[in-house]
Amino acid sequence: MKKTVLAACAAIVLVSLLSCAGAPAAGSPWGGSRSAMLQVFPDSQFIAQQGRGATREMAEANGTAAIAQFFSSEVVSRVAILEQYWEQNGQARSRTVAESEVFIQSEMRLFGVRHAQDAYFDSRNREWVTVAYINRAEAWQILGPRIRHQGEAFTRLFQAAENERDPFRKALRYIAAQNFSRSPEFLSAQSMGELLYPARMNAEFAAVRPMLASLPQRALNARQNAPVFLDIPVDFEGRVQGAFSQSFASLGFPVTTNRNAAAAVSRITIEEGRQQRSPGFVYHPRLQAVLSSPAGALFTFNAEAGQQAAINPDVARRRAYEALAERISSDFSLRTDF
Repeated sequence: MKKTVLAACAAIVLVSLLSCAGAPAAGSPWGGSRSAMLQVFPDSQFIAQQGRGATREMAEANGTAAIAQFFSSEVVSRVAILEQYWEQNGQARSRTVAESEVFIQSEMRLFGVRHAQDAYFDSRNREWVTVAYINRAEAWQILGPRIRHQGEAFTRLFQAAENERDPFRKALRYIAAQNFSRSPEFLSAQSMGELLYPARMNAEFAAVRPMLASLPQRALNARQNAPVFLDIPVDFEGRVQGAFSQSFASLGFPVTTNRNAAAAVSRITIEEGRQQRSPGFVYHPRLQAVLSSPAGALFTFNAEAGQQAAINPDVARRRAYEALAERISSDFSLRTDF
């Protein structure tokens, strides 16, 4: 019995010694409070988060996840605020937020998050403690070229709008610059750079920021100075005229009745597709709108509305034009990739 007790005690001591091997009980200079961590990993040089876990590997994973969460919450909140300012719909906002999160995860893998070499075991809480960190200067070497590429691409679009002489094409080029500045890639890179290395970001975007600030007003002025004339030889009760007028107006382009005062002309031709069938009439309407300016053709828009039938030909025709008008209202947009 005595030997059994002694053997058990020896086993306990041996297990205790083995469990302590490689798991120091003492803390580290960065342990304890966040202020202590910032003394070792100053915020001006590092992005650091503490991690905890049952094993050292789990603690490191926890710290890495905390850094990812920091970037994700900050970048996504900035993107959402900008999109609310632009009054975009919820679907577009959700897509941009999701793509921003994908961007963040991909950049995190490239940054190569490091972990403190002097991780320790907190015996009181029975868990490992470490610090996950990113060296801002090293990470900028990876992110900097991507930010520079986004800034240069935006600058080219902005300058193309500035240098364009054709009023309607000028407006379209400003719209292209606006669309790019609101893209997930541009917004994510911009926000990530501001979080990662503010000083370098300020220098990198010194010329870009004044363009971004002036873009909304410049784009608005350009649209207002580019009225459109609608050339519609065939219409019914002004249905197509009204639909295109509302569509252009919603995009910021006024519609004029003076062809000579127009910056662009939209020539709209309609094929009614009328067929007489017993006991009534069927229309299968389609249209083509060609938008042109003095600089040449800009783009073409096509729409069709499916079969519309009625016993009375006027009722069938009205239904056809109402269906075309609905298609115009839902599908018409301006191409800017010229």
